[in-house]
Amino acid sequence: MSTIDQGSDIQDPKMPLTEHLRELRKRLVIIFATVGVAFFISWGFREYILWAVKWPLLRSFPDLKLQFDTLTDPFFSHLKASFFAAIFLTFPITLGQIWLFIGPGLYKREKKVVWPFLLMSFPLFVGGGLFCYMVVFPIAVEFLISFDPSLAPSLRIGDYLAFTLRLTFVFGLVFEMPLISLLLTRMGLLTPEFLTSNRRYAIVIVFIAAAVLTPPDVFTQLLLAGPLIILFEISILISKLTRPKKPPADEEEDTGA
Repeated sequence: MSTIDQGSDIQDPKMPLTEHLRELRKRLVIIFATVGVAFFISWGFREYILWAVKWPLLRSFPDLKLQFDTLTDPFFSHLKASFFAAIFLTFPITLGQIWLFIGPGLYKREKKVVWPFLLMSFPLFVGGGLFCYMVVFPIAVEFLISFDPSLAPSLRIGDYLAFTLRLTFVFGLVFEMPLISLLLTRMGLLTPEFLTSNRRYAIVIVFIAAAVLTPPDVFTQLLLAGPLIILFEISILISKLTRPKKPPADEEEDTGA
């Protein structure tokens, strides 16, 4: 495909920088406004949201009560939980606004690749969060609290909430790995051979990432590293199944012929 033909696939290839900045500001305003509205709605259900956050703990230890040691802890705990719920609920809208900003600058072939990514991103994010909430987090809580029966738990609401939200968000992002592999493979930026040959390095990076993203205990790090390794192997399989039949460069030459 010639340079002129490539340019014709873009809706506005000569948009000046000021127009890009205006468009970016518009998309950011929509994202922040949507999150703000969702936050106020979530604030009305803050007690139910916080109860849901505490459920994995209460399921195993129904008599355990979270504590606070500053006057502002109860207020900010409800604030954080409501804000996280707002971000979670508006995630599809955020992805849509990102697409509307970058979409006009993509070629038709690239748009066909990005669309499945956008459609599957939120379900995978939700799936990762639910997997953490329903499986990983209850196991981690029960193991860590019961590790030494001679010690009585005294959990602060702020620490517990930060632990829960961070772990849930991390698992949601981790479950995007196969989808990112599909996207990069279809765009010709990743090959299954590259992933296979670098498997050993990937495992090392996985354990480093688990140590950085999770609290400083080995058990929780293993709970994150295990799914990461499995998702990496799934990413290799997806890369093998979805690789282009011929390089993008050849496709462009055939189209331009």
